[in-house]
Amino acid sequence: MKRSVVIHPFLFAVFPILFLFAYNIDQFPAAVTLLPMAVAVGVAGVLWFGLSLVLKDKRKAGFVVSLFLLLFFSNENLFEATKGLIARTDWIESSLVRLGASAVAVRQFVLLASGAFFAIAVYFFVRTRRSLHHLTNIANLVAGAAVVISITNIGIYEASARLGLPGDVGGESPEIPLADLSGETALPDIYYIIVDGYARGDVLQEIYGYENSEFLDHLATQGFYVADRSRANYCQTALSLASSLNLKYLDYLAERVGTDYRRRGPLADAIRDNTVFRFLKQRGYAIVTFASGWSATEVTSADVYMAARWTPGEFEADLIDMTPIPFVGRAVGVGALYDTYGLQRERILYTFDHLADAREVEGPVFVFAHVVAPHPPFVLGRDGEAIDPGFGFTLKDGNHVIKEGRLTRDEYLRGYVDQLMYTNRRLQSTLDEILSRSAEPPIIILQSDHGPGSRLDWDDPYNTDLKERLSILNAYYLPGKGSTELYAGITPVNTFRLILDLYFGTDCGLLEDDSYFSTWSHPYAFIDVTNELDYNTSRVPRD
Repeated sequence: MKRSVVIHPFLFAVFPILFLFAYNIDQFPAAVTLLPMAVAVGVAGVLWFGLSLVLKDKRKAGFVVSLFLLLFFSNENLFEATKGLIARTDWIESSLVRLGASAVAVRQFVLLASGAFFAIAVYFFVRTRRSLHHLTNIANLVAGAAVVISITNIGIYEASARLGLPGDVGGESPEIPLADLSGETALPDIYYIIVDGYARGDVLQEIYGYENSEFLDHLATQGFYVADRSRANYCQTALSLASSLNLKYLDYLAERVGTDYRRRGPLADAIRDNTVFRFLKQRGYAIVTFASGWSATEVTSADVYMAARWTPGEFEADLIDMTPIPFVGRAVGVGALYDTYGLQRERILYTFDHLADAREVEGPVFVFAHVVAPHPPFVLGRDGEAIDPGFGFTLKDGNHVIKEGRLTRDEYLRGYVDQLMYTNRRLQSTLDEILSRSAEPPIIILQSDHGPGSRLDWDDPYNTDLKERLSILNAYYLPGKGSTELYAGITPVNTFRLILDLYFGTDCGLLEDDSYFSTWSHPYAFIDVTNELDYNTSRVPRD
C-alpha cells in the first residue's frame, strides 16, 4: 500500500488563525497567534489520534478532523453569507418575515446544515473502501498552500513595516525635576478613568437628543470641574492615550515611522510604558490597572492588575466568534463561559464594582481604568440589562459597525444613549464611593479618549462630523487650588502637565490645545482640524 503522511489536519488547524491575523495585522503583534495555534494543533492532534484508534485508519481520521475544523472556523462566515443571500432574495426574506424568523433561526439553520453536511461526509469517509492516498496528498497540498500564502502575506507586511523603530517609542520625556517632596503632605491617590467614546454635553443634546445635565450637575455638586468646551487631541483611542500619558503630541512618532505606517504597536508600547507611570513610580506610587478587553490598554505589567478572571484577549475573542462556540454556549445556558459580548459586559461591570477597592493597595496609587462604554458594542441597556448585539464580536465604531448586517444609524443612536444612561448611574455611585472611602482627597480625572461615531467615516474626514468625534467629556476633581487653574477648553495632552506642575512641583507648562484627525488605515497621517470643529452638527454624512 502506498504511504502518505497525514499533515493536513494540523495545517487546517493553524490556517484560520493565520488568516485572521493577516487580515488584522496592523492591530496585533504576531505573538498573539502563538497560544491559539498551540491550542488548535493540540486539539487537532488529540482528535486525529483518537479517531485513528477508533477507525483504525489514519487517513480517514485525518479527513474527518480536517472537515470538522474547516466547518468549525467557517461558522460565522457561513452565517454572514446566508444572511446576505436571504437579503438579496426577496421571496425568501418575505417568507422568513411572515414566519417570524430571526437571526437566531438563521444561525440554527446554518449549524444544522453544517452538521448534516459533516455527517454525510463522515459516513462517506468511514464507509469507503478506496485508498485515500492520493486524496490525502491533495489535501496536504491545498492546506499547505493556504498556510504558505498566509505566512507569505504576513512576512511581506512585516518586512515592509519598518518594525525596528529607533530609540524609545515614548520619545524624550518633558523635563520633570524630581525634587525631594518627602517632607510635604501625603501624596494624593490619582484616578485616571477613561470612559470610551463619551460625548460632550452639547453634542449629546444636538445629535442624540439627550440632556445630560443631571449627571454633569452631580459632578459639579461633588466638586468636579467640567471642561464644557473640551476636545480630544486625536480621534483614535491609542493615539489619544499615548499622547495624554506622555504629555505631548505624537508628531515625533509620525516622523519616525512615516505616515504610511499602519501598525499600532508603537502606540500600545507608549501606553504601557509611559511618562506618567515612570514619573509616579519614582515618587513611590503603585500603578493599578483594570482589564479593558482591548489589547492596547491591557497593562498587565502594572504593580496591580485587576480583572474578574482570565478572559480571551481581543484577538482570541475575534477567533472564538468565528466559531459556533458563543451561539451554542448561549443555547445550552453556559453563555457566560464563552459569550464574548458577555465577557465584555463582565469587564465593564467589574471595573465599576472595584474601582474604589484600588485604595486598599498600600501607598499612594495611580489607578488607570479604560472602560469601553458608552462606546460600542452596546451590551448594556439603560437599566443595566444584558443586550446581545446579534452579530459577531467587534469593538469597532463608526462606519465599521454602522453598515449592512450590523447596526443602522438609528440603532447606534438608541444603543449609545441606553448604554450611556447606565454608565452614568454606575459612574455616579463609583465616584461617590471613591470620595467617601478616601482618607485624603484624591485627584480624579474622568475623561473620554474621543467622542462617539454615529457620523464617523474612517476613510474620509470630510464625510465625518468632526465635532461629534472630537468633543469629549473631561471632568476633574482637583483638591485644594487645582480647579482654579483649569479652563473650559483644556484637552487631554495638558491634563498631566497641569497636574504634575500643581501637585509635584514640576515645570512642564501647557501646550496649545489642538485636535487632529487621521484615517483608520493611516493612523499617523495627522490632519489638523482644530479650526474645523465649530460648525453645525445638523449635517448628516452620506452613507
